[in-house]
Amino acid sequence: MIKKILVILFVLFASTHIVYAKSDELLELKGFKYAIKNVHYLAKVKITNVEIFREEDESEKHVYSAEVLATYKGKSHKRLSYEMFVEQGEDIVFNSASIYVALCLDENGTYYWPGTGSEFKPSLVIDKWLTENKSNVEKVSTNVGWCE
Repeated sequence: MIKKILVILFVLFASTHIVYAKSDELLELKGFKYAIKNVHYLAKVKITNVEIFREEDESEKHVYSAEVLATYKGKSHKRLSYEMFVEQGEDIVFNSASIYVALCLDENGTYYWPGTGSEFKPSLVIDKWLTENKSNVEKVSTNVGWCE
């Protein structure tokens, strides 16, 4: 009897975990779609280097160099660099894993990170959505709100 109860509890717990995981994936996809509408450039990249420059206002400029694995919105590149302004001493986190970056492009042709919500880890739901919608992503008009 106790064994049956434990099995039922395990199944209930496992199914609840699946529902929450699916919900997280859908929220991530929603954020991903929102980012696409608010930037000029979207690509899957592999970060290869980060340089740090201290600014006079006590912030730092991080310049990321990356190998472009796929471009979904904007001009295609094989290699890319983009800037990120952060508080002084903020950690740099990158490894050999690929990521999706949603970037803005300034009037000088410099790509920059517009802020939180513009970097995404690949996931089954995002990868599947991009596969199904790749030709439409380039056509998504940009609401320049994030890039002003």
